[in-house]
Amino acid sequence: MSRIVEFSTKQGPIYVEVDDSDVLKGEVLAANDSGVAAKAKKTFEEALQSVKPGIEEALALITDLIKKPTETEIEFGLKIDAAAGAVFAKAGAEATFNIKLTWK
Repeated sequence: MSRIVEFSTKQGPIYVEVDDSDVLKGEVLAANDSGVAAKAKKTFEEALQSVKPGIEEALALITDLIKKPTETEIEFGLKIDAAAGAVFAKAGAEATFNIKLTWK
């Protein structure tokens, strides 16, 4: 089962569906009138900050190639956790990054 968690942003709140196991571990939850089960401990921007170093490192490694690609595309999944923030999502037992480099 999943729950709706409210994240604050500079533009106003956003709502994210998360697995029950990811919603504020150890707390009993009851949805309010709007159906929101919990308010996240971090803002949405703070949650995304946790994955920024991984994204920047992946891009830095690619841009350091001797023969630079004309186009670079990095695709990854993020999982939003009410307590931990954003984490790289897994596909099976491992996190997945799809990297596409094009030389023209």
